[in-house]
Amino acid sequence: MTRARYRLSLCALYIAALAWTADVNALMAGVAPDSPAARADPNLATSEFAGVGAIVIGGNTYSGVVIAPQYVLTAGHVGAAGAASAMSFVLNLSASPWTSRVESVSIYPTYSFPYDDLAVLKLSTPVPVTVPVYPLFTGTAATGLQLVLAGYGGSGNGDVGVTVGSNSAVKRTGGNIIDALQAAIDSSGLQSRFFVYDFDGPTGTGPAGGATIGNSVETLVAPGDSGGPSFVRYAGHLQVFGINTFVSPAVSGGTNDYKFGMLGGGIVASDPRFSTWLQGATNGTLGGNSSDSGNAPVPAWALAILASGLLIFSNRRRVADRAP
Repeated sequence: MTRARYRLSLCALYIAALAWTADVNALMAGVAPDSPAARADPNLATSEFAGVGAIVIGGNTYSGVVIAPQYVLTAGHVGAAGAASAMSFVLNLSASPWTSRVESVSIYPTYSFPYDDLAVLKLSTPVPVTVPVYPLFTGTAATGLQLVLAGYGGSGNGDVGVTVGSNSAVKRTGGNIIDALQAAIDSSGLQSRFFVYDFDGPTGTGPAGGATIGNSVETLVAPGDSGGPSFVRYAGHLQVFGINTFVSPAVSGGTNDYKFGMLGGGIVASDPRFSTWLQGATNGTLGGNSSDSGNAPVPAWALAILASGLLIFSNRRRVADRAP
């Protein structure tokens, strides 16, 4: 099969909610000698990822990012996974974690998974003053941007699959490249602003094209990483580009095995359409200002998918019924 035909087969893309397969969690590593342990970020207040925290709801672990001194941005399906009173937010700043209960949850008004999948949590206590408060991305959204991902899922090697479970005390990091920016990923008629990337192996290209960024860097999210940030390093600092919300096999009939060749992505939280809501949800204390995220060309394969009208979210109701 030619690469062009393989890309077109993405029209049967199956999007699965990260948080809705709670027994499988991962921010994946490459092949050995890379390992889950090598991807773990030190639990230090000086880490540039110190403002990425774990959201714990009824024993399940999700991820979120501090965007204002008392507010955390996460996925809408995480915000909808339980009452605020059942949630806590954990920052691993040292041997003793910092924890706050969640006072309230604001879910984007037009959230309908996978569309507009954003939520803001108000903490009962502001984060310590040493914790990074990340601004939203101030550059122009475009394919080819390199993402820096962080989250509290488990891990495993990309040629094997998940072997280590999630842990609210273990944060892992990695990277990927934006392969597509899309307004829709199914035939519902709804629109949002999605970014999509593929999980390349240590060499060659993945189903969406583009070379790997390296065995020790390239990664994919899965359950437990729901709601975690996809940063862009801009002017030397981390800025929140998007929120991680889904994974998918790259071909019709594929399975979510979290191995090389899968697709991942989420919502472009820095898109201007979310600016007013984010300012309101953080009571005007948002750590950075949204800017025009641009209208970069969508790759030819993505345009073909959208034009076909066949890109579907299979069994949306059945999958949603499995939400914890």
